[in-house]
Amino acid sequence: MELTKNQTQQVKKYLDKKMVYYIDIRVEVLDHIISEIESTMLTEKDFDHSFNKATEKWNVLLQNSSSIYLGYCYVKPLLIINKMKKYGKPHAIKIWSIFILMLLSIGFNDSISLNVSTLITDIANITFQTVSYALSLLIILGYVHIYSTKQKTSFRFLYETQVLAVVLFPFMISGSFITKHDGLDLLKTMILVVSLFMFQLAIKLYKKHFTLLKKYSF
Repeated sequence: MELTKNQTQQVKKYLDKKMVYYIDIRVEVLDHIISEIESTMLTEKDFDHSFNKATEKWNVLLQNSSSIYLGYCYVKPLLIINKMKKYGKPHAIKIWSIFILMLLSIGFNDSISLNVSTLITDIANITFQTVSYALSLLIILGYVHIYSTKQKTSFRFLYETQVLAVVLFPFMISGSFITKHDGLDLLKTMILVVSLFMFQLAIKLYKKHFTLLKKYSF
């Protein structure tokens, strides 16, 4: 039995109440709930009973939750959190590992002796800083394009919280990557590595966002 327009609207209001706003997850969950209600109504006929039966199950999946991998400050339905962890967890582990190495590297900046000329040092510094700044600017431009679509996807949320959150890190780099004792400044080098990881994740999330918009014809 197919649901009426008003009945479908009631299901949508239920998803609004549960804060299921991201189109990729919303469309999927909406289809599942409608299918379950229609299946139940084949035998029980009553929409309200079928709706309550279906939402009783989904209330568990859509209860508020958070994750250390995404940040405990971001509270979302459990189903959404679990999906986002697929991308957020590997990224978080990489960044945490880099931060630990950054802390451990403090005081050992001169331990890697390079013995390079002033010219090579200047070229290396300009190259490293240019790359870091360029990556950050590209990430910002990517978000401007995503934001201009006005559509919310789980990938846009990840872009905002996992990428933009540290996009200014490269601008913390000042001075030489080579210390006065011809050692490699590990702290600045690891910030550059963070920028590379950020850019890699940004590209993936950017593509996923626009692939979804194309799929759903937005």
